[in-house]
Amino acid sequence: MVERGSLAKSLDFVLLAMAIVYFVGFVSFHPESLLLKEAPYHIPHEYEIYFEVLLWVFFGLLVLDLYLKYKKLNDWRLFLNKHWHEIVMLALIPFLTAFKIVKFSVKLVKTLKASKSGFKIFYKAKKASNHI
Repeated sequence: MVERGSLAKSLDFVLLAMAIVYFVGFVSFHPESLLLKEAPYHIPHEYEIYFEVLLWVFFGLLVLDLYLKYKKLNDWRLFLNKHWHEIVMLALIPFLTAFKIVKFSVKLVKTLKASKSGFKIFYKAKKASNHI
């Protein structure tokens, strides 16, 4: 039977590997978020969805990892004191994902405004050409 300590260590290594892989994808797809002009390497955008799925699998495994660590300690104060950095990381994942949604929404609004301006110009040009 697998010992609880080796399961916890294995889970920690899996989480570390997933975090590294996700960060590699994040740098490739969103270099401007890290104040880079362009990514130091290129991953095709068709793979971006896999990195999004990886993020949520990472989130779920992190929840499981924290649950197991809490069960091992069975003391909230000690748990918060010892694993605060993992709790912060867990809380930041949905929080930072909201920024991606806002970024997409801002781009959408800018596109709609540009389209609206284009239609206004087209309409005024058409109206002016009818008066000539």
